Amino acid sequence: MQDTIKAVIFDIGGVVVKSPFIAISQYERENGLPANYINVALSKHGSDGAFQQYERGEISHEQFIDQWTDELNDTEANNRAYRRYLARRKLDVHMVLPKKTHINGSVVFARMMEISATPNHCIVDLVRWLRRNGYRVAALTNNFNSDATSGKMRDEVLAPLFDAFFESTVVGLRKPDPRFYIHACNSLEVRPSEVVFLDDIPANLRAADALGMATVSVSIGNEDRAVEAVKRILRSRGLKSANL
Repeated sequence: MQDTIKAVIFDIGGVVVKSPFIAISQYERENGLPANYINVALSKHGSDGAFQQYERGEISHEQFIDQWTDELNDTEANNRAYRRYLARRKLDVHMVLPKKTHINGSVVFARMMEISATPNHCIVDLVRWLRRNGYRVAALTNNFNSDATSGKMRDEVLAPLFDAFFESTVVGLRKPDPRFYIHACNSLEVRPSEVVFLDDIPANLRAADALGMATVSVSIGNEDRAVEAVKRILRSRGLKSANL
């Protein structure tokens, strides 16, 4: 028999607020870059890239922008990583890729943060509904020391929605490190098998699933479907007192 769901944990960017990947895609189109080129570039170093270091609070904003801009314009390494991406997706590995790029890391990041200041209202409504019905509700976010979901917006808009707000820059861990998820569960006093977890990044969802969490993928433009998916899970495994 499956455990009763007692808590729901939400990613922030791309779930509770609009996805920063929307801004990245727009920048790629405006600058003639292949789709997902920047996403591949920012992830090619795994957990050791500038983006990932900044999410753990290990480098300053100025260091991040300098290092990230260098990484984004390392066309030799980025093109190798992008061809591997094409091969995994069974896409055209012979696509002509840029010989040189002039990606402005500061501009890309600013646009990401601008769009991340816009809430996904149906998800916000779900958070409030869950709390009214007795569920523990938390955020588990890879964030930065200076971004749209930090400071005033976090303190006045986002954090009050939740019982707990777990930030990579504060904890020093980032998704998909399983220790970050376990930290949240321990703080909420629940087992992973008693949690529904929502995220927009497959690697983060796979890590949660491996721990025994029920997972819900959130995609751009289909946030309402994620709301329904959570409620379907709760209809079979939720608290009996919840008004579904």
